[in-house]
Amino acid sequence: MSVTSAPSHEVAARAVRETAGPSMREEGSVVAPPVDQWRVPDAVAPPRWSDVRVVAQNVARALGMRTSGWVMVAAAVVLLLAGWLLAWTELRVAGVAALALVGVALLFTLGRPTLAVAVGVPARHVVVGQRVTGDILVTNVGGRRTLPARVDLPIGDQVASLGMPSLSTNASYGQSFVIPTDRRAVVKIGPALSVQGDPFGLTGRESLWTEAQEVYVHPRTVNLPGRQTGFVHDLEGHTTQKLSNSDMSFHALREYVPGDDLRHVHWRSSARTGDLMVRQFEETRQSRIAIAIDLSDQSYGGDDEFEEAVSVAASFVQQAYREENPISLVTNVEAHRGLTATRSMNELSGVERLDRTHVTELFRLVRDREATASIVVLVTGSRVRTDRLRRAATLLGIDTRVILVRLDPRRALQVETVSNVTSIQLPSLDDLPRAVRRSAA
Repeated sequence: MSVTSAPSHEVAARAVRETAGPSMREEGSVVAPPVDQWRVPDAVAPPRWSDVRVVAQNVARALGMRTSGWVMVAAAVVLLLAGWLLAWTELRVAGVAALALVGVALLFTLGRPTLAVAVGVPARHVVVGQRVTGDILVTNVGGRRTLPARVDLPIGDQVASLGMPSLSTNASYGQSFVIPTDRRAVVKIGPALSVQGDPFGLTGRESLWTEAQEVYVHPRTVNLPGRQTGFVHDLEGHTTQKLSNSDMSFHALREYVPGDDLRHVHWRSSARTGDLMVRQFEETRQSRIAIAIDLSDQSYGGDDEFEEAVSVAASFVQQAYREENPISLVTNVEAHRGLTATRSMNELSGVERLDRTHVTELFRLVRDREATASIVVLVTGSRVRTDRLRRAATLLGIDTRVILVRLDPRRALQVETVSNVTSIQLPSLDDLPRAVRRSAA
């Protein structure tokens, strides 16, 4: 009996079919395994220094160790190493004592205090110079007495620290604080955080208790003359040079043209001339005011001059809202429309001078964003020449009344009107009402 051996490739295929799983068999054919099963795993990338630093920071935050605590740990390691190398018992004892001190300091950071912290700010919108105070109240809502701690409350650029004594259950401790209002600003108050640490200053763990609040310190303003002596002389709006068949501002009479409204026929003049005569009017606009404040750093001679400029713009904003005129507030970078009086003043509380911008960009933004404005008030500083302002004002339409206010504390008050542009050289904010009366004369 002879034995016939199968070819080697059939033996290999049979072996693969017997050892392969169901996913590798397909009606007696050999199916190759997925490519991912034969892929060599990527080599593990070595840890980057930034990742190590992040891990170290997280560990330090979890332990509540401060820089002084890590210095103490490093000193303890150095003392122990020097004591072991030099065989000095005193150094080894000092190293062990330093490590023990760090261990005791870490005990003060265990657990989380059970507190309820409330920060009360009665006024969120104030004026420069107005005295405003707030209150912070800390209550122990836990079931056991708390250890003495400290509660920090950031107030603008400063931090108010409240030294909280040991409180029994449901006991409270409060203190008042003063909000700085000496300059226009947006003062951020909070968040309040408690600092839980040791008396040696080696450790400290912070716990947030409140959200941040904002107090808007509005710029100082002055009252301006109203509409009776202001820039708009009619009751319904600002007249333009465009003629209309129906409006409030009468212009002239002309002959009747088929299609004219018979209600506008002037019958007395028609009887005198023998031809139908109709009234013609000048088109009027609603008195929409655009108040632009130049934020270019190169336009002002100093911080005080810029603050005066912001106060001038705020005075115009206040008067416009008092007369119920729609306004828009424009800076070198953006235009705000549809704002309330409070939101407009809030915007002015936070404006700051900017680099790499120019007053001409402000004119272009007013032209592009506020083409329908009937009055444009632009406030800038003493470093901008008046002739340059007048040239830039030509970017606006001839129907737009332009008031250019240039702050210059070194020169006397001067008001000059040429065509639709009024230039005001203003020494200080207190001279603004007088300048407005002159410009409207």
